[in-house]
Amino acid sequence: MDLVTQWRSGATSFRWASTAPANAHAQVEVFARRSGTPGAPALVCVHGFPTSSIDYRGLTRELDGEFDIYTLDFPGYGFSGKPPAPYAYSLYDDARLLVHAITEVWRLDTYRIITHDRGSSVGMIAVPMLAAAGRAPAELFLTNANIFLPLANLTAFQRALLDDATGRPTAAATTPELLAAGLGQTTFMPRRGLDDPEIAALAYCFGYNDGIGVLPDTIRYLHERAADETGWLESLSAIDVDTTLIWGLHDSVAPLRVANHVWQTYLKRKPGRNRYWVVPGADHYVQCDAPQELAHIIRLTTEGLALDLQTIGDRPDGAVLVDQSDGDG
Repeated sequence: MDLVTQWRSGATSFRWASTAPANAHAQVEVFARRSGTPGAPALVCVHGFPTSSIDYRGLTRELDGEFDIYTLDFPGYGFSGKPPAPYAYSLYDDARLLVHAITEVWRLDTYRIITHDRGSSVGMIAVPMLAAAGRAPAELFLTNANIFLPLANLTAFQRALLDDATGRPTAAATTPELLAAGLGQTTFMPRRGLDDPEIAALAYCFGYNDGIGVLPDTIRYLHERAADETGWLESLSAIDVDTTLIWGLHDSVAPLRVANHVWQTYLKRKPGRNRYWVVPGADHYVQCDAPQELAHIIRLTTEGLALDLQTIGDRPDGAVLVDQSDGDG
């Protein structure tokens, strides 16, 4: 069974009425998937741009026996609806969608959230909403993301998509295979081509319902991030939710300096137990490059035990717990 067929097997969907004023309550079909062990600790996985929930396939394989795992594809991504312009894609709309899925669709009370890339912005918007409703997660895991743009390295492709003059021509000149192969050669470790099953699966997802065509619209989330990212980080820094930052070392788009700044400025002294891990064997897609290391970190965190600064397995390529705090700095 190929990866796409396996991922879609047993999945469900639900309807979401957009809360973005420009969309006039337009409804979108949302792909959702539950796997793992019912009754085990719940883990909600939040994907990034331009990919989808299938990014977490390797991690779910590692944790299926220990967690009840929930994923979805946001509108414009993966196997969810991809309405064309003038539909307005928004981080805030997706944050409300995530809150709706957690509280109304999945009806989770005790759970953890892991976020990646664009999904980390969605998570930082959603967590204060959930906290205000008395439904905050037990833990927030933040992985590689450009969550402080002044220190990020946007690619030429991202900049071209984001430019109103070049966005649609750039998308028109791109194929699902070209985009997937480009990501495989620049953001995965080791580098991969279309002969790799995960990269081939990405190409299929990009092609589904013309995901390439909406790229100039979905990437506009970067405007929201540029305007509001400091406010999201400041809000998170005041919330008593245990937070774990996990970063693939080789990321050149969201380099380690992003993680270092966010940790030192916003997370290290926030309320709760907070930890900062670096994964030497991973690039931007840490959940794909090092699913075993990531699963190990999640297990250690969920156990709630005190940890010394360490390298997992005492190996040169093991994930490193480089810093931690209990909220008092």
